[in-house]
Amino acid sequence: MKKTIIYLFVFVVLTIVSSKINAQTYFTYDGKEFSVLLTSNSENTQIIKVEFSANGKWVPFDIVDYNNLENVEGGGFAYTVIDGAGKRFLVDYYRTQDYIKVYNLDTNDEWTLYRR
Repeated sequence: MKKTIIYLFVFVVLTIVSSKINAQTYFTYDGKEFSVLLTSNSENTQIIKVEFSANGKWVPFDIVDYNNLENVEGGGFAYTVIDGAGKRFLVDYYRTQDYIKVYNLDTNDEWTLYRR
């Protein structure tokens, strides 16, 4: 009976540790024209996936560049992403205000999106 309890305890601990290792955090930012979904790693220190909403679906964008802005007033980060058609966007996160600005680097259009 003792062995069964020990095995059960070890299994529960391993399950909890495993779920923490694979955990991801999702942040959704909404604007009038579209939304952006940012997925961070389990430590919440790096964005590993950027998706834009289009026609009711989330469309993944490739991350091509990253700038750490934590040492700048307000803190944050900036990711350059590219869609399947080759359009480039800058996703600029402002930590102290908790919103993002999205810039179309080809047309200079700009949108401000607020956290859901």
